[in-house]
Amino acid sequence: MTPAENIFIFVTSLVLLILAICIKKINWKKLGFIPESLFKGWRQVLLFNGIIFISVQLAIFYKFIDLPNWMLDKDPLLPLLAIVFLQEILFRGLLISWLERWGTQKALWISVAIFVLFHLIAPYTWSSTGFIFAGLTFAGGYFWGWHFLKFRNMYLLTISHFLVNVSFNYMIFSSFF
Repeated sequence: MTPAENIFIFVTSLVLLILAICIKKINWKKLGFIPESLFKGWRQVLLFNGIIFISVQLAIFYKFIDLPNWMLDKDPLLPLLAIVFLQEILFRGLLISWLERWGTQKALWISVAIFVLFHLIAPYTWSSTGFIFAGLTFAGGYFWGWHFLKFRNMYLLTISHFLVNVSFNYMIFSSFF
């Protein structure tokens, strides 16, 4: 994991801890921690992740995109799970829930824009690979935001986001070809 990712984990955890202490009445259902059903919306997640996984794996294998080595470095799985969980809480749970007062569509699009801008901080972003990555980040941010608004299931979103990140870190197709 990069130092920026470690800082994100620390700062976000600290902010969430402070918010949890300061806010007495947290609406856990609105934040996606108490979904109607743990498995409602799984078909959409499965389809999205299947398309993204296959696309990313083939794009890397056939050198359509040339990702920096630090991005392909097989991040440890627990810190990776922690960072995607915190991103989902921040960008979907807290941000969308807060922005919904101005309408769900505005909340969705603003959260997607902030999510993409957040990912444009990486050093490789201002290259052709970075623009492809920004497009993928946009697609992911939109899907996860839409899914959050429809199902309010933080757990499925975390699994989906985690699997997308893992698809960059572990090359599956290279062992078949």
